[in-house]
Amino acid sequence: MFERFTEPSRGVLVEAQDLALELGSPYLGTGHILYGCAEGREETAGRPLHDAGITGSSIRRALPRTEQQTAGHIDPDALLAIGIDYEGVRAATEQTFGPGALESVQHRRAPRAQARKPWFTPEAKRSLEMALRVAVELHHKRIEPGHLLLGLLRLDDPFVANAIERSETTVAALSSAVLARFPTA
Repeated sequence: MFERFTEPSRGVLVEAQDLALELGSPYLGTGHILYGCAEGREETAGRPLHDAGITGSSIRRALPRTEQQTAGHIDPDALLAIGIDYEGVRAATEQTFGPGALESVQHRRAPRAQARKPWFTPEAKRSLEMALRVAVELHHKRIEPGHLLLGLLRLDDPFVANAIERSETTVAALSSAVLARFPTA
């Protein structure tokens, strides 16, 4: 099925996966996909969501974080913000202990769950199936971000419903806005 996804649609899923990993989630759910749609700057999903007042940052705030979100992750920028030059530490360590000294420590540690890609929840999988159905119904050969958004809107998902309710729009209005963005054949 993923071969039918356009580059922007794949970008939606990459955004969703990146957010899931950042939040420390072992799964990729409908909220993550909705975030990916909102973060997209294209016309079929991103624009209708932004016009309805649904933004990536509003979705991100509503998604849960896990306690292990940054466990075992080295963020050079975060370290620099508190005065630690990670590259300087790395260089000094390698000068003292040899090249790859820090990497060898990583190999001795137990693998962290964060290194794996998050798995799709059943609802997220269903939304992708719905996106494919929408594309087929509209006689489109490729799956665009708008199809992904319409797939989410067809679900009876509490997170998506809550995001729409907070924006004071409706599923029908948002669906119409998405459909209006597709080129007519």
